[in-house]
Amino acid sequence: SFSQHLSSPTVRVESLVTESCGSSSMASVCGGLLAMYDAGIPIKRPVAGIAMGLLLPENLKRDTDDKEAVMAQMEDEAVILTDILGLEDALGTMDFKVCGDAKGISAFQLDIKCEGLSVNLLKAALTQAKEGRVHMLYHMLKAQPKPADDLAPSVPKMVTLPVPNSAIGKIIGPGGATIRSLIEEFSLLNIDIEETGPEGLVTISGTKREKMDQAEEKIRFLVQEANNFVPGSGPKGKKIPDPEEGKIYEDCQVVGVHPFGCFVQLYEGMEGLVHVSELDTKRIDKVDAMFKVGDKMDVKVIALKDARGKLRLSRKAAMTEKFGLD
Repeated sequence: SFSQHLSSPTVRVESLVTESCGSSSMASVCGGLLAMYDAGIPIKRPVAGIAMGLLLPENLKRDTDDKEAVMAQMEDEAVILTDILGLEDALGTMDFKVCGDAKGISAFQLDIKCEGLSVNLLKAALTQAKEGRVHMLYHMLKAQPKPADDLAPSVPKMVTLPVPNSAIGKIIGPGGATIRSLIEEFSLLNIDIEETGPEGLVTISGTKREKMDQAEEKIRFLVQEANNFVPGSGPKGKKIPDPEEGKIYEDCQVVGVHPFGCFVQLYEGMEGLVHVSELDTKRIDKVDAMFKVGDKMDVKVIALKDARGKLRLSRKAAMTEKFGLD
Protein backbone atom coordinates (compact mmCIF):
# COMPACT_ATOMS: atom_id res chain seq x y z
CA SER A 1 0.00 0.00 0.00
CA PHE A 2 0.91 3.61 -0.36
CA SER A 3 1.47 4.10 3.37
CA GLN A 4 3.85 1.16 3.40
CA HIS A 5 5.96 2.52 0.56
CA LEU A 6 5.90 6.25 1.17
CA SER A 7 6.70 7.80 4.51
CA SER A 8 4.99 11.18 5.15
CA PRO A 9 4.24 11.51 1.44
CA THR A 10 3.76 14.79 -0.39
CA VAL A 11 2.07 14.46 -3.76
CA ARG A 12 2.26 17.24 -6.32
CA VAL A 13 -0.20 17.16 -9.21
CA GLU A 14 0.38 19.41 -12.21
CA SER A 15 -2.47 20.10 -14.62
CA LEU A 16 -1.75 21.57 -18.05
CA VAL A 17 -4.89 23.02 -19.66
CA THR A 18 -4.40 24.09 -23.27
CA GLU A 19 -7.96 25.20 -23.97
CA SER A 20 -11.09 25.60 -21.90
CA CYS A 21 -14.73 26.62 -22.17
CA GLY A 22 -15.52 25.76 -18.58
CA SER A 23 -13.83 25.55 -15.21
CA SER A 24 -10.27 24.37 -15.80
CA SER A 25 -9.62 24.24 -12.04
CA MET A 26 -12.53 21.89 -11.41
CA ALA A 27 -11.48 19.78 -14.38
CA SER A 28 -8.02 19.63 -12.75
CA VAL A 29 -9.56 18.37 -9.51
CA CYS A 30 -11.38 15.55 -11.30
CA GLY A 31 -8.48 14.75 -13.61
CA GLY A 32 -5.99 14.95 -10.75
CA LEU A 33 -7.92 12.42 -8.72
CA LEU A 34 -8.06 10.01 -11.66
CA ALA A 35 -4.35 10.56 -12.36
CA MET A 36 -3.44 9.68 -8.76
CA TYR A 37 -5.70 6.63 -8.88
CA ASP A 38 -4.01 5.55 -12.10
CA ALA A 39 -0.59 6.06 -10.50
CA GLY A 40 -1.59 3.73 -7.64
CA ILE A 41 -1.93 6.43 -4.97
CA PRO A 42 -4.82 5.58 -2.64
CA ILE A 43 -7.05 8.44 -1.54
CA LYS A 44 -9.06 8.16 1.67
CA ARG A 45 -12.14 9.50 -0.12
CA PRO A 46 -12.24 10.37 -3.82
CA VAL A 47 -13.42 13.90 -4.62
CA ALA A 48 -14.76 15.79 -7.61
CA GLY A 49 -15.10 19.49 -8.32
CA ILE A 50 -17.76 21.51 -10.08
CA ALA A 51 -18.33 25.22 -10.78
CA MET A 52 -21.72 26.76 -10.06
CA GLY A 53 -23.06 29.95 -11.64
CA LEU A 54 -25.92 32.35 -11.05
CA LEU A 55 -28.14 34.34 -13.44
CA LEU A 56 -30.13 37.19 -11.89
CA PRO A 57 -33.46 38.47 -13.24
CA GLU A 58 -33.17 41.42 -15.62
CA ASN A 59 -35.77 43.40 -13.71
CA LEU A 60 -33.99 43.10 -10.37
CA LYS A 61 -34.37 46.37 -8.46
CA ARG A 62 -30.82 47.19 -7.43
CA ASP A 63 -31.37 50.90 -6.58
CA THR A 64 -33.69 50.32 -3.64
CA ASP A 65 -32.87 50.44 0.03
CA ASP A 66 -35.15 47.47 0.70
CA LYS A 67 -32.46 44.81 0.71
CA GLU A 68 -34.83 42.16 1.97
CA ALA A 69 -37.08 42.68 -1.05
CA VAL A 70 -34.11 42.45 -3.40
CA MET A 71 -32.97 39.20 -1.76
CA ALA A 72 -36.47 37.78 -1.88
CA GLN A 73 -36.70 38.52 -5.61
CA MET A 74 -33.28 36.98 -6.16
CA GLU A 75 -34.33 33.80 -4.38
CA ASP A 76 -37.57 33.58 -6.35
CA GLU A 77 -36.26 34.37 -9.83
CA ALA A 78 -32.53 33.70 -9.93
CA VAL A 79 -31.31 30.68 -11.88
CA ILE A 80 -28.50 28.56 -10.44
CA LEU A 81 -26.32 26.96 -13.10
CA THR A 82 -24.32 23.75 -12.73
CA ASP A 83 -20.96 23.30 -14.50
CA ILE A 84 -20.92 26.76 -16.02
CA LEU A 85 -19.43 27.53 -19.43
CA GLY A 86 -17.06 30.38 -20.13
CA LEU A 87 -19.85 32.62 -21.45
CA GLU A 88 -22.03 31.91 -18.41
CA ASP A 89 -19.10 32.80 -16.18
CA ALA A 90 -18.53 36.08 -18.03
CA LEU A 91 -22.18 37.16 -18.14
CA GLY A 92 -23.33 35.58 -14.89
CA THR A 93 -23.18 36.92 -11.36
CA MET A 94 -21.44 34.08 -9.53
CA ASP A 95 -18.53 31.68 -9.95
CA PHE A 96 -18.79 29.19 -7.09
CA LYS A 97 -16.28 26.37 -7.24
CA VAL A 98 -17.00 23.46 -4.86
CA CYS A 99 -14.88 20.32 -4.32
CA GLY A 100 -15.72 17.29 -2.23
CA ASP A 101 -17.78 14.13 -2.22
CA ALA A 102 -21.25 13.03 -1.15
CA LYS A 103 -20.34 13.40 2.54
CA GLY A 104 -18.81 16.86 2.56
CA ILE A 105 -16.80 19.68 1.04
CA SER A 106 -13.01 19.68 0.95
CA ALA A 107 -12.49 23.11 -0.69
CA PHE A 108 -14.46 25.95 -2.25
CA GLN A 109 -13.98 29.37 -3.83
CA LEU A 110 -16.66 32.01 -4.35
CA ASP A 111 -16.54 35.03 -6.66
CA ILE A 112 -19.61 37.25 -7.05
CA LYS A 113 -20.42 40.43 -9.01
CA CYS A 114 -23.33 41.53 -6.86
CA GLU A 115 -23.46 43.09 -3.42
CA GLY A 116 -24.25 39.84 -1.69
CA LEU A 117 -26.08 36.54 -1.66
CA SER A 118 -28.72 35.32 0.73
CA VAL A 119 -28.17 32.26 2.91
CA ASN A 120 -30.99 30.46 1.09
CA LEU A 121 -29.35 31.05 -2.29
CA LEU A 122 -26.06 29.68 -0.99
CA LYS A 123 -27.82 26.65 0.46
CA ALA A 124 -29.53 26.02 -2.89
CA ALA A 125 -26.23 26.40 -4.75
CA LEU A 126 -24.47 23.99 -2.36
CA THR A 127 -27.29 21.44 -2.67
CA GLN A 128 -27.13 21.64 -6.45
CA ALA A 129 -23.32 21.43 -6.34
CA LYS A 130 -23.56 18.25 -4.27
CA GLU A 131 -25.79 16.66 -6.89
CA GLY A 132 -23.26 17.62 -9.54
CA ARG A 133 -20.30 16.23 -7.54
CA VAL A 134 -22.05 12.94 -6.94
CA HIS A 135 -22.91 12.69 -10.64
CA MET A 136 -19.29 13.39 -11.59
CA LEU A 137 -17.93 10.91 -9.05
CA TYR A 138 -20.26 8.21 -10.33
CA HIS A 139 -18.82 8.45 -13.83
CA MET A 140 -15.24 8.94 -12.61
CA LEU A 141 -15.33 5.85 -10.40
CA LYS A 142 -17.03 3.87 -13.13
CA ALA A 143 -13.96 4.55 -15.28
CA GLN A 144 -11.41 4.03 -12.46
CA PRO A 145 -13.10 2.34 -9.46
CA LYS A 146 -10.02 2.19 -7.22
CA PRO A 147 -6.32 3.02 -7.19
CA ALA A 148 -4.01 0.77 -9.16
CA ASP A 149 -2.67 -2.09 -7.06
CA ASP A 150 0.87 -0.76 -7.12
CA LEU A 151 2.56 2.58 -7.55
CA ALA A 152 3.57 3.51 -11.07
CA PRO A 153 7.14 2.43 -11.94
CA SER A 154 8.27 6.04 -12.17
CA VAL A 155 7.00 6.94 -8.68
CA PRO A 156 9.72 6.89 -5.98
CA LYS A 157 8.77 4.51 -3.20
CA MET A 158 9.90 4.33 0.41
CA VAL A 159 9.66 1.62 3.02
CA THR A 160 10.74 1.94 6.65
CA LEU A 161 11.70 -0.72 9.15
CA PRO A 162 12.84 -0.47 12.78
CA VAL A 163 16.20 -1.95 13.68
CA PRO A 164 18.04 -2.25 17.01
CA ASN A 165 20.72 0.36 17.48
CA SER A 166 23.26 -2.44 17.92
CA ALA A 167 22.75 -3.41 14.27
CA ILE A 168 23.17 0.06 12.74
CA GLY A 169 26.96 -0.27 12.51
CA LYS A 170 26.56 -3.60 10.72
CA ILE A 171 24.20 -2.05 8.15
CA ILE A 172 26.45 0.94 7.52
CA GLY A 173 29.69 -1.04 7.42
CA PRO A 174 33.29 0.24 7.64
CA GLY A 175 33.33 3.76 6.25
CA GLY A 176 29.82 3.27 4.86
CA ALA A 177 30.96 0.45 2.55
CA THR A 178 28.02 -1.87 3.29
CA ILE A 179 25.29 0.71 2.89
CA ARG A 180 26.84 1.96 -0.37
CA SER A 181 27.04 -1.57 -1.72
CA LEU A 182 23.38 -2.16 -0.83
CA ILE A 183 22.34 0.97 -2.71
CA GLU A 184 24.38 -0.07 -5.74
CA GLU A 185 23.45 -3.77 -5.69
CA PHE A 186 19.71 -3.17 -5.51
CA SER A 187 19.58 0.00 -7.66
CA LEU A 188 18.16 2.09 -4.81
CA LEU A 189 17.82 5.85 -4.60
CA ASN A 190 19.02 5.94 -0.99
CA ILE A 191 19.11 4.22 2.39
CA ASP A 192 18.67 6.57 5.32
CA ILE A 193 19.27 5.51 8.93
CA GLU A 194 18.04 7.52 11.89
CA GLU A 195 18.50 6.78 15.58
CA THR A 196 15.12 7.47 17.17
CA GLY A 197 15.75 6.21 20.70
CA PRO A 198 16.12 2.58 21.77
CA GLU A 199 15.63 1.60 18.12
CA GLY A 200 16.85 2.98 14.83
CA LEU A 201 14.74 3.56 11.73
CA VAL A 202 15.94 2.47 8.29
CA THR A 203 14.26 4.11 5.29
CA ILE A 204 14.78 2.48 1.90
CA SER A 205 13.86 4.55 -1.17
CA GLY A 206 13.80 3.39 -4.76
CA THR A 207 11.64 2.95 -7.84
CA LYS A 208 11.67 -0.84 -8.24
CA ARG A 209 9.51 -2.70 -5.73
CA GLU A 210 11.22 -6.04 -6.23
CA LYS A 211 14.68 -4.55 -5.64
CA MET A 212 13.45 -2.73 -2.53
CA ASP A 213 12.01 -5.97 -1.14
CA GLN A 214 15.33 -7.71 -1.75
CA ALA A 215 17.19 -4.88 -0.03
CA GLU A 216 14.82 -5.06 2.94
CA GLU A 217 15.40 -8.81 3.15
CA LYS A 218 19.18 -8.28 3.10
CA ILE A 219 18.97 -5.61 5.83
CA ARG A 220 16.87 -7.91 8.01
CA PHE A 221 19.51 -10.58 7.50
CA LEU A 222 22.25 -8.13 8.55
CA VAL A 223 20.22 -7.28 11.66
CA GLN A 224 19.83 -10.94 12.60
CA GLU A 225 23.50 -11.54 11.83
CA ALA A 226 24.52 -8.58 14.02
CA ASN A 227 22.49 -9.98 16.90
CA ASN A 228 23.74 -13.53 16.39
CA PHE A 229 26.16 -14.87 18.97
CA VAL A 230 26.47 -11.64 20.96
CA PRO A 231 27.65 -12.13 24.58
CA GLY A 232 25.41 -10.56 27.16
CA SER A 233 22.41 -10.42 24.81
CA GLY A 234 20.21 -12.52 27.04
CA PRO A 235 17.35 -11.45 29.30
CA LYS A 236 18.10 -8.69 31.81
CA GLY A 237 21.68 -8.38 30.54
CA LYS A 238 22.71 -11.87 31.71
CA LYS A 239 25.70 -13.36 29.94
CA ILE A 240 24.53 -16.21 27.73
CA PRO A 241 26.68 -19.36 27.75
CA ASP A 242 28.18 -20.34 24.43
CA PRO A 243 26.66 -23.36 22.68
CA GLU A 244 28.71 -26.54 22.59
CA GLU A 245 30.43 -27.30 19.32
CA GLY A 246 29.41 -30.69 17.94
CA LYS A 247 26.28 -30.90 20.13
CA ILE A 248 22.81 -31.54 18.69
CA TYR A 249 20.16 -29.21 20.10
CA GLU A 250 16.67 -30.68 19.80
CA ASP A 251 13.34 -28.96 19.14
CA CYS A 252 14.85 -25.57 18.32
CA GLN A 253 12.13 -23.12 17.38
CA VAL A 254 12.26 -21.39 14.00
CA VAL A 255 12.15 -17.63 14.58
CA GLY A 256 12.84 -16.41 11.05
CA VAL A 257 12.37 -17.81 7.54
CA HIS A 258 14.33 -16.32 4.62
CA PRO A 259 15.34 -17.40 1.10
CA PHE A 260 18.88 -18.00 2.38
CA GLY A 261 17.86 -20.14 5.39
CA CYS A 262 16.17 -20.22 8.79
CA PHE A 263 17.07 -18.55 12.05
CA VAL A 264 16.46 -20.84 15.01
CA GLN A 265 16.60 -20.39 18.77
CA LEU A 266 18.91 -22.88 20.44
CA TYR A 267 17.88 -21.68 23.89
CA GLU A 268 16.80 -18.41 25.45
CA GLY A 269 19.02 -15.60 24.23
CA MET A 270 20.91 -17.68 21.67
CA GLU A 271 19.87 -17.73 18.01
CA GLY A 272 21.70 -18.85 14.91
CA LEU A 273 21.31 -19.25 11.16
CA VAL A 274 20.81 -22.60 9.49
CA HIS A 275 21.84 -21.85 5.92
CA VAL A 276 19.63 -23.20 3.13
CA SER A 277 22.44 -25.62 2.17
CA GLU A 278 22.35 -27.07 5.69
CA LEU A 279 18.59 -27.45 6.05
CA ASP A 280 18.16 -30.83 4.39
CA THR A 281 20.03 -33.67 2.74
CA LYS A 282 18.32 -32.77 -0.52
CA ARG A 283 18.23 -29.44 -2.33
CA ILE A 284 15.59 -26.95 -1.14
CA ASP A 285 14.37 -24.46 -3.74
CA LYS A 286 11.93 -22.51 -1.55
CA VAL A 287 12.64 -22.34 2.15
CA ASP A 288 9.24 -20.85 3.02
CA ALA A 289 7.49 -23.76 1.31
CA MET A 290 9.09 -26.21 3.75
CA PHE A 291 9.42 -24.21 6.97
CA LYS A 292 7.50 -21.53 8.81
CA VAL A 293 8.03 -19.51 11.96
CA GLY A 294 7.16 -21.60 15.00
CA ASP A 295 8.31 -24.92 13.52
CA LYS A 296 10.72 -27.06 15.53
CA MET A 297 13.90 -28.68 14.25
CA ASP A 298 17.00 -30.43 15.57
CA VAL A 299 20.26 -28.70 14.69
CA LYS A 300 23.92 -29.49 15.22
CA VAL A 301 26.52 -26.87 16.07
CA ILE A 302 29.13 -27.29 13.33
CA ALA A 303 31.34 -24.43 14.47
CA LEU A 304 31.19 -21.73 17.09
CA LYS A 305 32.96 -19.36 14.71
CA ASP A 306 33.23 -19.83 10.98
CA ALA A 307 35.50 -17.84 8.66
CA ARG A 308 33.34 -14.78 9.30
CA GLY A 309 33.26 -15.31 13.04
CA LYS A 310 29.66 -16.52 13.05
CA LEU A 311 27.95 -19.50 14.61
CA ARG A 312 27.32 -22.31 12.11
CA LEU A 313 24.34 -24.63 12.54
CA SER A 314 23.16 -27.58 10.47
CA ARG A 315 19.90 -29.49 10.40
CA LYS A 316 21.36 -31.77 7.73
CA ALA A 317 24.22 -32.80 10.03
CA ALA A 318 21.79 -33.47 12.88
CA MET A 319 19.61 -35.67 10.62
CA THR A 320 22.65 -37.52 9.34
CA GLU A 321 23.99 -38.22 12.83
CA LYS A 322 20.64 -39.13 14.44
CA PHE A 323 19.11 -41.16 11.62
CA GLY A 324 22.06 -42.12 9.47
CA LEU A 325 20.72 -40.18 6.48
CA ASP A 326 22.97 -39.23 3.58
